[in-house]
Amino acid sequence: MADFSIRHEFECDEKTFWEKCTFDDEFNRRLYLEHLKFPGWKCTQEDDGKKIHRKVYVDPPIGNVPGPVKKAMGDKLSYLEEGTYDRSTQKYVFTAIPSTMADKTKTTGELYTEKLGDKRIARIAKVRVEVKIFLIGGMVEEVILRDMKDSYNAAARFIETFLKEKGY
Repeated sequence: MADFSIRHEFECDEKTFWEKCTFDDEFNRRLYLEHLKFPGWKCTQEDDGKKIHRKVYVDPPIGNVPGPVKKAMGDKLSYLEEGTYDRSTQKYVFTAIPSTMADKTKTTGELYTEKLGDKRIARIAKVRVEVKIFLIGGMVEEVILRDMKDSYNAAARFIETFLKEKGY
């Protein structure tokens, strides 16, 4: 089992971060398809006023993967992120289900914000990955965590650009 936390600060308030970035269709389309260059992305959301339930289908590019991991995963990997954002706690909790080895791989996490000022927040992501594959489980966990960290860092750069572009 492996986990990581990552923190990024942004010049916006919490409401703007959640509504204009995290749960906005234009933002997500541009983030995944244009900025991160994912070959595929689709999102469905249901908002009951207290919580937002969403499913994000993602086909990320397969980067530099060690041979044994690539052999186990195959040439294509997609995943389904199922998550719930609770407006009362301002916390998004998710599970990512991969298209291969779903019975042996568990990825969970949470995303939340901390108010740092009137128009400044920190976004914190905490992720846990557990891969139960004899001999290569640790390598697979490392690949998943590396790719997730890279995506969070790239997303942070896009969020800064998007906020400025939209004048939020």
